[in-house]
Amino acid sequence: MKHKTLYFLFAIVLLSTEGCYYDRFNEQHPFDGYVNTCDAELADTYTATVRVILTYNCLSCHNASSKKGDISLATIQDVREYVNSGRLMGSIRKISGYEAMPPQGELRECDIQQIQDWIDAGMPE
Repeated sequence: MKHKTLYFLFAIVLLSTEGCYYDRFNEQHPFDGYVNTCDAELADTYTATVRVILTYNCLSCHNASSKKGDISLATIQDVREYVNSGRLMGSIRKISGYEAMPPQGELRECDIQQIQDWIDAGMPE
């Protein structure tokens, strides 16, 4: 009888929880700022797309303190300067004559297109 009661209590506790781990994943791991930059609905602005792409793909090497290759992409002014020199698109499109970035792998084509769309829109903040 004790075992049946124990199993019954265990079943009640198990069923009364708020759900399994995966049901509460977002609650336990809050949004970390990731934005799917391939979403065509995003505005062609630095804040909405370009900054996110650069943060996830470039800033670990090209930030204000490390400036690998003497290049910082930490601010919109830094990025605009690099765009105006022609080096940003040359590098990420891996065009001959430019240092290919990132050195291993490549940006997704949709991310490259988002950056190009931002440039074509006049590089709005």
